[in-house]
Amino acid sequence: MHKSKTAALIALAVISFAMPAIERAMTGQVALLSNYGLTETALSLIALFWWFHLDKAEHNYRAGKLMNAGVLLAAVLALPIYFVRSRGWKRGAIAILWALLFLGVMYLLEESGEWFGAQLF
Repeated sequence: MHKSKTAALIALAVISFAMPAIERAMTGQVALLSNYGLTETALSLIALFWWFHLDKAEHNYRAGKLMNAGVLLAAVLALPIYFVRSRGWKRGAIAILWALLFLGVMYLLEESGEWFGAQLF
């Protein structure tokens, strides 16, 4: 994997941990549609689109406007389609499984960040 793609995934992980930790430490709670939550979403979308852009280049995939917009607006639907289109069925299915694993890790990081922020409060 290219170093920049790894950096984008690390950025996603850091955002997933840090934003709930900061919010919990500052406000005592974590709310989905708070300013912190919206900031986390915006930063995560930037990091996700950065990773997507690098992955497209690595796989010589020319995404159209709909695919690019789909990754920003509905990544949960667009990314599996992208994985299959850019890699084929077998490698695409493996990429989807890796993405689901990464999503689970991000969820655990968010919960850990919230717990950590509560310890600081």
